[in-house]
Amino acid sequence: MTTKSSLAILIRRSPYGQIHAAEAIRHLGGALGEGIQTSVVLVNDGVYVARDGQDVGNTAWTPLIPPLAKAIAKGARVYVHTPSAQARGLLNDEHFVIGVEQVDDVGLTRLLTENEMVMVY
Repeated sequence: MTTKSSLAILIRRSPYGQIHAAEAIRHLGGALGEGIQTSVVLVNDGVYVARDGQDVGNTAWTPLIPPLAKAIAKGARVYVHTPSAQARGLLNDEHFVIGVEQVDDVGLTRLLTENEMVMVY
């Protein structure tokens, strides 16, 4: 019997100014391509990764919303840690791209422990 692997990608850092969040999203696409059931959990400044209306302007940074939305369409579950979002003034679902779910501390613990693998960025 074949078991399907599961992965949680925990993103703690902001989407721009450093490479961590972009690498996490790149790994998300790769995991989905390999058929791995994948969840993304956004905590601390990582909640900004799913913030709707991002504009990278004239920077050299690649927008992360398109690949995140594509991953959601392919079945990835994306969770925003509610206390982290609230601490940053992002209180309502309207601040996030469609398909992103909110999770509290208990849900966060459940997500991180129910997956076979966890990657932290």
